[in-house]
Amino acid sequence: MIVSSLFRASRQSTAISTFARYNHEQKNPMIKTWNIMTKSNTRFSYPENTDIVIIGGGIIGAATAYWLKRRAGDGLSVVVIEKDFSYKQAQRHLQHGTLSQHFTLPENLFLSQFSAFFLRNIREHLGEDINVEYCPTGSLVLASNDYAQKLEETSSLLKEHGSPNELLSPKEINKKFPWINTADIKLGCMGVESEGTFNGWELHKGFVKKSKELGALYINAEVVGFDLEQQRDVLMEGVTPGAFERIMRVRYMTEENEEYGIKFAGCILTAGSDSSEIAKFAKVGTGDGMLMVPLPVEKRKHEVYSLEGNNTEIGLNTPMIMDTTGLWLQRKGLGKDFLGGYLPSLDQNDNLVDTEQYLKTTFLSSLMHRIPSCNNAQVVNMLRVWEEL
Repeated sequence: MIVSSLFRASRQSTAISTFARYNHEQKNPMIKTWNIMTKSNTRFSYPENTDIVIIGGGIIGAATAYWLKRRAGDGLSVVVIEKDFSYKQAQRHLQHGTLSQHFTLPENLFLSQFSAFFLRNIREHLGEDINVEYCPTGSLVLASNDYAQKLEETSSLLKEHGSPNELLSPKEINKKFPWINTADIKLGCMGVESEGTFNGWELHKGFVKKSKELGALYINAEVVGFDLEQQRDVLMEGVTPGAFERIMRVRYMTEENEEYGIKFAGCILTAGSDSSEIAKFAKVGTGDGMLMVPLPVEKRKHEVYSLEGNNTEIGLNTPMIMDTTGLWLQRKGLGKDFLGGYLPSLDQNDNLVDTEQYLKTTFLSSLMHRIPSCNNAQVVNMLRVWEEL
């Protein structure tokens, strides 16, 4: 029996050796089949078709994948193409998640109200192990004389749609928050429900994890183009007759520099500030007729400052503060540290402004004007992110 086993092992070894030698010397055409057989358990199989392809796996893309799979289940295939699985930019951008009800459009208000409900019940949606550190703080919007009427209208809209708030005069603001300078403030609006801060990075990870569990497929790759097919029999307003092109598939490049294409029934573009550049692959912004109009998404530089406020009057009762000048402020943790910054400007030239100059002449001067005790605050960190507008 031992001899027989050795004989069989010898024959197998000889066969493998002969196969390897033949393959090396004669370039055996069976090599591809052999590689497939021996590596089938490790090589990822890229899909050729999907119902929905989502370009961009940030928090919007991951949330979209989650809701599609939760509502449709196995009846809808979803593929997410994301070029950076480390989500470096997303981490930088999501560190200071905020939830506010102060919107002038009812649609945005409804989204915010649902977001508050979702965060309160997040473990029912994304699992017991998630903790987004949601902290209700309330928010205070301050308006100068030029914006006071608009703030009153917003307050009425919020109440009409079920978001309680309180309009405050400068005297009432000083009574609640004596450390705020109201010399140039005409009116304040204090939100008292469903407003606060949360850990956006943890929320993003939760969406990614749960959408994968529900069957969404994530591909680590960068979109490099679309395959277009001309359809001369299609007539569409704004398109030259006979010139309509249908998007057949999206093409992407993997980390191994391998290019693949995937056909889809629907494509959702959630690539943040890169969206307008990706849209150009489909001739949006570079084509004729209505395709001459670019996707209205642009990059804007935005700095977030982390400050130590040990010698300030900022405390646990400090709400999120938003100023109509663009200044914003929110407490960081349970101590006196806080985050602050300025809303991104609509002017593209502001992307070129020197960072140190901007810190001193814009942010710090506005901060010390609004909260004089912040004269002693120390900037300990500055985070630059690119917002999409």
